[in-house]
Amino acid sequence: MEKDKLTYQELLDQIAELKEQNEILSLQSSIQNEEELDYDYMTILNNIGDPVFLKDEQSKLLIVNDAFCEMIGRSKADAIGKTLAEVVPPEEQESFLKIDKQVIADGVENINEESLTISGVATRIISTRKRRFIDSDGKKFLVGVIHDITERKKAENALKESKKQLIELNATKDKLFSIIAHDLRNPFNNIIGISELLTENTEDLETTETKEYINIIKSQAKDTLILLDNLLNWAQSQTGQISFNPGKIILSDVMPKIIKLNTSLSKSKNISLNYCSLEKIEVYADENMLRTIMRNLISNAIKFTKLGGYININAVSRQEHVEISISDNGIGINKEKLTELFNISSNITTYGTANEKGSGLGLVLCKEFVEKHKGKIWVESEDGKGSDFKFILPLNNSYV
Repeated sequence: MEKDKLTYQELLDQIAELKEQNEILSLQSSIQNEEELDYDYMTILNNIGDPVFLKDEQSKLLIVNDAFCEMIGRSKADAIGKTLAEVVPPEEQESFLKIDKQVIADGVENINEESLTISGVATRIISTRKRRFIDSDGKKFLVGVIHDITERKKAENALKESKKQLIELNATKDKLFSIIAHDLRNPFNNIIGISELLTENTEDLETTETKEYINIIKSQAKDTLILLDNLLNWAQSQTGQISFNPGKIILSDVMPKIIKLNTSLSKSKNISLNYCSLEKIEVYADENMLRTIMRNLISNAIKFTKLGGYININAVSRQEHVEISISDNGIGINKEKLTELFNISSNITTYGTANEKGSGLGLVLCKEFVEKHKGKIWVESEDGKGSDFKFILPLNNSYV
C-alpha cells in the first residue's frame, strides 16, 4: 500500500468527522434570527442528555440545550447572546475565554477538566470537549459538549484511597507476623532455655546464679506479656472490637498507680521515676487506654535510659487540653528514626541500654489511642540528649 493512501479506519474517521461538521452547520443554518432553532434539531440536542453549546467567534452562545441550561441554572433566553464566562464566577472567566479564543484561532480540539461552581449549583468536576467549525461563508464557530465526571472522579479517588489502605493493611499484616514470629517466639525460647538450665543444674548452681537466672526469666516474661497485650489491643483496635469509654479522670489519682506498675522495672536499672505535676487536673479520657499509653511510654523510656538515670512525668493544663510529657535523660533518638517511630511498617529496631529489644508496636498503639481521643502525640529528642514524649488529651467531652 502506498504511503499517501488512507487506511480503512482513517477513512471512517474522516467520514464521521464530515458528518459531525455537516450536522453542526445544519444546526447553524437553521437558526432563525440567530435566536430560534428548528424544533427537530432542538429535540435531538435535548435528548443528548449532556450539556451542548454552540458559540460564535466572540464566544457568545448561539445554541444551548436543556441540559446546559440546567447545569448553569439559567433559562435559554438568559444564556443566548452571552459568553459562558458571564455566567460563572469572575475568577473563572479568564480561563473560559482564553481556551475559546485558542480553539477558534488554531482549530485544535481542546479537552479540559476542571471544577465548576456556578451560582446556585454545587461544585462539579466537568470535562469539556471543544472544536472549531467554519461554514461556507468563512464564519468560525465553536461547538462544545460537557460531561459531568464528578462521580467518576469520586470513584477514582476512592480507588486510590482503597489502594493506599490496602498497602497499609499489608504492611500491618507483615509487621504483625514478624512480631509474632520473632519478638514473641524468641523470649519464649530464652525462658525455656534458662528454665532447662536451672532444672538440669540445680545442685551445681550457686544461689546468686540461680537468682540471676530467675530474674532473667521474670524480666523476659513481663516484657513478653506487655508485647502480647499490645498485640491483642492493636488487633482489637484495627477490627473495631476495642471499647472506647471516655469519662472524667483526675490525673493525680491515676498517675501514681500507673507509675507503680513500672517501679520494679525502673529499680532493676536504678532509674528514678517521678511524677512532677502539682496541679489537680481532670481530663476526659478512657482510663484503660490512658493506662496503656502511659505504660508503653514509661517502659519505652526505661528501656532507653542508662543505669542510674531519671524519668520525669509531668502534666500541664493548656486551654482545652492537658499536655502530658514523659522525659528521660537517656540515649536520645536521631533524626532518621524520629520520622519512623509511630509507623508500624517501619523495620527499624533499636536495642535498649541493657540490650532490651522492642518491636515498636507500643508506640504505634499509643498513637492509635491518643488519636482516638482526638489528641496528638509527638517526640522531641536529640541523639545522646534524652527524649521528651508528649501527648495531649481533652479536658472535657466536647473534643471527643
